Amino acid sequence: HYLGGSGEIAFGEGGVDDAEDADVVIHELGHGIHDWLTGGNLSQVEGLSEGLGDYFAASYKRSLGHWTNTDAEFNWVFGWDGHNPFWGGRVTNYGASYPGGLVSQIHTDGQIISTALMRIWDIIGREQTDRAVLAGIAMTGSSSSQQDLAQAVLQAAHDMVYPGHEQITIADEFAATGYMLTPV
Repeated sequence: HYLGGSGEIAFGEGGVDDAEDADVVIHELGHGIHDWLTGGNLSQVEGLSEGLGDYFAASYKRSLGHWTNTDAEFNWVFGWDGHNPFWGGRVTNYGASYPGGLVSQIHTDGQIISTALMRIWDIIGREQTDRAVLAGIAMTGSSSSQQDLAQAVLQAAHDMVYPGHEQITIADEFAATGYMLTPV
């Protein structure tokens, strides 16, 4: 888990040792990035930081090209630590929409935003999506929701002068998930 006060990551043991799964390490690093970019004000409103951690883990794992989009593992987060007899893991093809699919469980709810971000990633690529997500995180604070991050990512893409078709992709994929964005 991420230790916000010290900026450290702590690893433990369970059915599978967490540090043996790169997804866990990168997910927890994602919390650290979120915390750092918000000046110590990361948000767990609607599972935002959990979704961001899942996004960073999935972004890295997909970039390795080990799985195709027809493989179940393509959408798995925690492919070693999860998706086994001890724990079911999480996914980036979660079927719920925002806000109706929120269930007030941060780890479950975070899958909504990570799924939307990974759909964007699949269309405009890792570098463009990662850059917009990182810049968008910096526009959020401790009370930011998934809706706020979606708007911030779109704003970041606009501010970084992304091509119009990429900005439209971002807006369309967020809208398809249920986020109501103000045009930028």
